[in-house]
Amino acid sequence: MGMGFASCQVLTVEEDFIKEQCPGEFQALIDSFDPYEEDNSEFNGIDDFARIIGNGEIDPKDKPGNSELKYIALQKSFEQKTGLEITLFYHDPEDGDRYDDFSGRAWQVDGVYQLTPSGKRYGKYIKSQSFVVCG
Repeated sequence: MGMGFASCQVLTVEEDFIKEQCPGEFQALIDSFDPYEEDNSEFNGIDDFARIIGNGEIDPKDKPGNSELKYIALQKSFEQKTGLEITLFYHDPEDGDRYDDFSGRAWQVDGVYQLTPSGKRYGKYIKSQSFVVCG
């Protein structure tokens, strides 16, 4: 079977917008990665967490450790405040191309395409980004 590149696209919001909407919940997620704090996860920072969550290797609903619980709390809080759903997403730069709009972690946003009231209200914070994967 041959290998090739596939075009992908994701709607994202900047991390600063998430911090602005949910500062306490976002900081709690970041703090959950501190290896010196009791009950913290085995993840080595948010990028490591994004790689695992964003690649579907862990479903936060099935294995809720401290970081997973903080992630779910952030998602719920953001949705309550904005009406938009966010998911941590990871695009491995080794699977992409130098022309990708981004690589690494990003916050995917849902609830926009149907032009919900929240999508209209927060549309200026949302951007569509493209990338390719080889496989």
